[in-house]
Amino acid sequence: MKELSLLNGRLRDGLIFCRKAYAIYENVRGSNGGVSRLRLRKNIVEKKLIEEILPIVRYIQLRYNQGKRIKVKWMVGNQPYDAYILLSGSQVTNLNIPKKQYLEVTTAVHDNEHLAREYLNNKGYVFGIKGVSRNKNTKEIESIPHVRINREAEDDFANIIIDRIEDKSKKNYPDKTTLIIQCMFSTYFIDTEWNYIIEKVRQADIKHKFCEVVLFDSNYNYFAILM
Repeated sequence: MKELSLLNGRLRDGLIFCRKAYAIYENVRGSNGGVSRLRLRKNIVEKKLIEEILPIVRYIQLRYNQGKRIKVKWMVGNQPYDAYILLSGSQVTNLNIPKKQYLEVTTAVHDNEHLAREYLNNKGYVFGIKGVSRNKNTKEIESIPHVRINREAEDDFANIIIDRIEDKSKKNYPDKTTLIIQCMFSTYFIDTEWNYIIEKVRQADIKHKFCEVVLFDSNYNYFAILM
C-alpha cells in the first residue's frame, strides 16, 4: 500500500489526482516485473490501481472542465463507496449541480478473464475468452480457439454489464452516487458493436438508484452514460 499512500484518504484537486495516479502506474510498470504485476493484479496495489483508481481518473477527465472543478478523495476501507468528489465552478452554481457526490467503481469483465491474463502472462498469447479454462485434473490453464457466431460477443458483454448494474443495485449507497463501470473487453469492438451493446443495456431498463451510470472501455476509446 506504500505506493498508494499519496492518494489514499487525501482530498486533492482532480487533475492532481490524475497526475499522481499516472505516476504511480508508471512507477509500478517500470519496476522489476512491473508488467506482470499489472497483468496479474495479485497484490492490493495493482488491483486498486487498475480496478478503482484509473477508472476514477477516467471519470474525472470526462467531467472536469472550465466551469466544473472537481476535488476527489479516494479511500481504502469499508465505506459504501470508493470515493467522493466536491464540485465547484460556474456550471455547478448555474445548473444547481450537487456539490458533493459519491463514486462507486466496478468492472464488467468475463469470468474467465483472470485465467486469460495469467495464461497470456505465462505463454505470451491467448485465444478467445470462452476457450480459456482450468483443467480440473492438472490444474493447468488451457486455451483453445472459440469461434463466435453472429452477435455472440456483443450479447455476452451486454449481459455482463447488465449483471454488474443489477448486482450493484441490490446494495445501499448514499444519495447522489455515480456508478462507474470499467469495461474490459476480451475482443476489440468497433463503433457499431459498442453502440449495439449500449442499446441492449438501455433496453434492459434496469431499475437502479444511481444518479447516473458511466461506462467506458479500459482502452479509453468508448464511453456511454446511462441515467
